[in-house]
Amino acid sequence: MAESVATVHHVPRLVAVLSLILLLAGCAGADLAKQKFPRTTIPADAENVTDPTGSSRPPAPPADGEPVDPAFAADKLRLTDPCELLDEDVLKRFGTPGDRSRSGFSRCSNFMKDKNGKDLAVTVEIGQTMTTELKNADKQLAGLRSYEQVLENSACFVSVITQEEPGLGLTVQIGYEDGDACAPGREMAESVVTQIKDRAATRTAAKGSLITLDPCALPEKAAVDAGAGAGYRVYPYGLHHCSWVGDDRELTLAFRETYIPDDREFDDKQTEVDLGGGVVGYQVSTSTAFPSCEVTWVQLEGADNEGEVVEVKSAGPKASEFDRCATAVAFAKSVVGKIPKG
Repeated sequence: MAESVATVHHVPRLVAVLSLILLLAGCAGADLAKQKFPRTTIPADAENVTDPTGSSRPPAPPADGEPVDPAFAADKLRLTDPCELLDEDVLKRFGTPGDRSRSGFSRCSNFMKDKNGKDLAVTVEIGQTMTTELKNADKQLAGLRSYEQVLENSACFVSVITQEEPGLGLTVQIGYEDGDACAPGREMAESVVTQIKDRAATRTAAKGSLITLDPCALPEKAAVDAGAGAGYRVYPYGLHHCSWVGDDRELTLAFRETYIPDDREFDDKQTEVDLGGGVVGYQVSTSTAFPSCEVTWVQLEGADNEGEVVEVKSAGPKASEFDRCATAVAFAKSVVGKIPKG
């Protein structure tokens, strides 16, 4: 999940980019290509699906910055295991579950077979930034506002709004080419909402894990001021990513659960930088129309090359003349000391 904008005058562009990323992440995250489902466009009447609750009256919106229910607070969602939300008892209603496939902190899939042996891919993602979904949420599911997108003969995205401002929610994606993909999507989404409310999928964070940290709240204000420049605004994205967009530059901080190469070579063009405290960062710069410099370092490394990394990026339009790598490294050094050691 990536992002890039130019200046504060391009804030609408940021919103559009993040909306596009969310949609593409949903399409790619369940790995539909692996299931050989055809890609199609979203039909114009994709949202004209019957409300399964039979109600057309949405609940009243909550106060700004508050979840619709305390169970959906960001700190609780960060400790919710998305794989545990894929309840096998629910999956068995649709067919034969396969192995669960985790993708990052907040997404998990099960590539299974329906009762006729056809491919059926089920993916859940929690704590997603909701823009289009929030605007178009004209249904209700499990007592919450919801929105459905359909890719004809391919997939259905059932999104449930868990916070209005800023918009957050969860999505169940069903990849299925031999039936109504939205029906199992609604059923699974109701199960997911119930489990989150019941705290049935809570996990314990490993020592030194990034999973509980709020990337927007972690850095010191002085470090953000120096890295984002004048007039910046804060843009959280999901549960583990934050951007600060200033007049002529932007700064981002992301926490990721990902594959850790044995040689720590994340990019063949990377160079090592000393971030202090024995932490080695891996720096990569680009010279596109929106040049950037990114610094990555490993926070935790577990079995089978699984682990957690921190990513810092400094970027800005070519016309903005500043040292992006120096900015990224300085910000990274300020963040390193704020993260608990493993």
